[in-house]
Amino acid sequence: MTDINGIRHVYEPDDILWFFEETRPGLVRIINTERQLATFALDSRQTAVLKKELKASGSPIWFGAFQGERLPLNKLPNTRGLGGLSAGSSAVIGHHELIRSGALHDATPHDVEYLTGTMGLKTIIDLRTDLEIAAKPDPAIPGVQWVHVPLLDTWEYEEIGLRTLTESGLEEMRNQGPEMMVRLYRKIVGAPEGIRGLKKFFQILLAKRSGSVLWHCTQGKDRTGVAAAILERILGCDAQVVEQDYLQTNPCLHMQEDQTEAWLTKKLHLSQKTARDFSFLFEARPEFLQAAWDIIDTEFGGFAAYLENQLGLDQEKQAQLKRMYTC
Repeated sequence: MTDINGIRHVYEPDDILWFFEETRPGLVRIINTERQLATFALDSRQTAVLKKELKASGSPIWFGAFQGERLPLNKLPNTRGLGGLSAGSSAVIGHHELIRSGALHDATPHDVEYLTGTMGLKTIIDLRTDLEIAAKPDPAIPGVQWVHVPLLDTWEYEEIGLRTLTESGLEEMRNQGPEMMVRLYRKIVGAPEGIRGLKKFFQILLAKRSGSVLWHCTQGKDRTGVAAAILERILGCDAQVVEQDYLQTNPCLHMQEDQTEAWLTKKLHLSQKTARDFSFLFEARPEFLQAAWDIIDTEFGGFAAYLENQLGLDQEKQAQLKRMYTC
């Protein structure tokens, strides 16, 4: 086969470590056992035939997401596998182990089949509040454990949603601007509810025996993003990898942001410019995540002390997480 750079590749199934269908139509990626990457332009029929042949070969090939990119799902735009993210100079996060996501209520049968089949999903950690779950519950998936682990106080979070229904509430939020999200991130890592939830989150990861774990909030941006960022740091990812994965939410949710701005414009009779003033609610921004790191440093004595004293993750448990989730 010839990849998109014009380079000719000849692979036997035993040469292939990883097969990934790009979310952009017509592209597939193959990583060989020497961790060399090649990207090919194949139509859907060619892709299906190749995938079938590779699976029939019996070779231990991974099929699924690549380095934090979104999974090829129909109705879950911000569901991403962490497999392949660099976890230091000589390790990567393991394949089909860790999945970050937005809410799952819109999942199609194809989406569920992909998550449970290709990705081996066995555990869902729902980080949302009680009211969020009551309004849009996750689908019950046979063979998959669902665990509720809220990271924010129910009323405190729901108040944000209620404000969007009144002009006075919207004006208050607009006046607060991005500082509103900065406070939210501080609470996720610093408030008792957030600390309890994050501690439980890592207890579940440490107790996992098989399959992959998926955690999600509503958009898969803030609560999900903070949990992912803390985990990635523990696993050995450097600051650039952590930030890039966090910001990957933005292209995934770009269409949803446009739809929300359109809703604000139509339903609340706002101008397009005024609607765009609320973009801070729907975007991942470096300063938001930095606010979480800052409060950990100033209020809890730094990241290492926070892990051990607040989340109960001593050096042995951190090493266990690395053994379980990196390769």
